[in-house]
Amino acid sequence: MVLVTDLQYAMEPKLKHKLDLMIKRCTHPKNKKDALLLVEGGEGEGKTNLSLQAGYYVKYKTGRPFSEKNVFFSAKALTDFAQNTEEQIIVYDEPALDMLGAEWWKEEQLNLVKLLMTARKKRHFLIFNITKFYKFNEYIIVDRAIGMVHVYSRNEIEPGRFVYIKKKAIEYLYNSYRSSKRRDYKKYANFRGTFPDYVEGIINLQAYELEKDRAIMSIGTKKKNKTVIELNKLKKVIGSLKCPIKTREELAEKVGYTLRTLQKWAKTPE
Repeated sequence: MVLVTDLQYAMEPKLKHKLDLMIKRCTHPKNKKDALLLVEGGEGEGKTNLSLQAGYYVKYKTGRPFSEKNVFFSAKALTDFAQNTEEQIIVYDEPALDMLGAEWWKEEQLNLVKLLMTARKKRHFLIFNITKFYKFNEYIIVDRAIGMVHVYSRNEIEPGRFVYIKKKAIEYLYNSYRSSKRRDYKKYANFRGTFPDYVEGIINLQAYELEKDRAIMSIGTKKKNKTVIELNKLKKVIGSLKCPIKTREELAEKVGYTLRTLQKWAKTPE
């Protein structure tokens, strides 16, 4: 282990080398490219700790800004930020919002793919914290990631362990899971190591936790508000109708919505 940055926390030398190569990729004076590192593993295994340590290391080496403001819990917010900035360190903290509904999850991944397809030349250093690599779009995992760190606990008790899987091996791992449903991390690992627990001084932890709580509470709110707004507009339209309406089907035709939509909205609380 070597001590890195002004905070002097321990880092596996081979992981440091990989981060240095990724930094070189997104700071090269001629080739405009980004770098995407995946940090994958179960809840409580240390993904956020490792990603913040990696992000701070990139800050120290490049002089780029990095704080809790560079951590995002929504792909839409992350995409908006990434498309309007350049040369940033960006962490996507997916575990905070995992398992919150298939429809939301589909939209979240579309935003991530959109980001990676359009912001390549922005030279961002991207770190995605994910709980299950196989739940993600193949383009994100196989085509765009430069490397993946799988974090785990020793004997399922002691967190702070990891294996590093390089780009080509990620594809083998992904295809292996699709065919056999086995997550053979160690089979495809390039090297393994350890990392420390939370390092004081990297970010404002209180501000980070507050923003995470806000993000979780906001899931589904926008969609519900949009429905209520449409419902209130519909009530005004119905109130303005003067001709007699005998059936629900006729009502739907007059107001310009399907009967199924009207029946769904009828169950929506104001």
